[in-house]
Amino acid sequence: MADYDLFNGDADGIFSLVQLRQVEPRLEALLVTGVKRDIRLFPRIADRVQVGDRITALDISMAKNMDGLHKALTAGADIFYADHHQTGDIPDDPALFALTDMSRETCTANLIDRHLDGAKAAWAVCGAYGDNFQSLAQAIAERHGMNLPLGRLRELGELVNYNAYGLSLSDLHFDPAELYRILLTYPGPVAFLDDDHPAFATLQSGYASDWDVAQKARELDISEAGHVLSLPAGPASNRISGLFGNALVAEDPGQAFAILTEIADDPPAYRVSIRAPRRRDSGSAATLANQFGGGGRAAAAGIDSLPDADLPAFIDQFRATFA
Repeated sequence: MADYDLFNGDADGIFSLVQLRQVEPRLEALLVTGVKRDIRLFPRIADRVQVGDRITALDISMAKNMDGLHKALTAGADIFYADHHQTGDIPDDPALFALTDMSRETCTANLIDRHLDGAKAAWAVCGAYGDNFQSLAQAIAERHGMNLPLGRLRELGELVNYNAYGLSLSDLHFDPAELYRILLTYPGPVAFLDDDHPAFATLQSGYASDWDVAQKARELDISEAGHVLSLPAGPASNRISGLFGNALVAEDPGQAFAILTEIADDPPAYRVSIRAPRRRDSGSAATLANQFGGGGRAAAAGIDSLPDADLPAFIDQFRATFA
């Protein structure tokens, strides 16, 4: 029997797995993860799965992994799947335990916290902050009556999330699997922060440096719907784009934002992060992203590669979606 832990390399995926494995250890589990948008993880293991294997999948869209999921179930694996992204038609199979919720204001770390009855709730707070759910993070702490340094946990959550953005693992400060292993050794996030682990300082300094690049973003379009901005090609832009979008929509919650990061391809293209307005009814970020081959959630979504030739059409649809 083999164990596989498949998880998104962002804050929500990492903090979800930390909670789960501190309560239900699987020391020999094979870790399968990647950059934030590397969510098709089942194909990496589908050909290896055998009867009795245990698979945990966290914060990766079931809809994007359906073929591999069916293959693993057919092979005889037991699967625990927790996620808040698009599911598609969930297989009706007794070997699959699906903990899913596509509500606008939830995240996988919150689902795991409820599943574990708050056993490791402080990590869930970090996961919610990292996934840009500030109110949810506070609500998790309040429902468990926890007196936590929320400002510090927010910074940790956001920095772990920042680390996951990149076109490849070479863009990241830490492989998400390595960062997960570091955090797992601490009973809670406060203990990690109090220990002054050098990983935290590395993420802090990297974020500060990359933020300088974000401040030089170029405006491509401004309308009543919101702002479309562009960042130059490079690892710093790849890393900061997601948090830059989060910061902009937090500062101006009545507007939508799209952050386009140039990809050094021929022909040219963009990697896109979309943030829907927080304080007014609008279309879904995922709906817009889906029209151009992307995906995500109602509040936040992305497109891996938007050809430059499609930029005018994207801007038109951005305006129509968030008008």
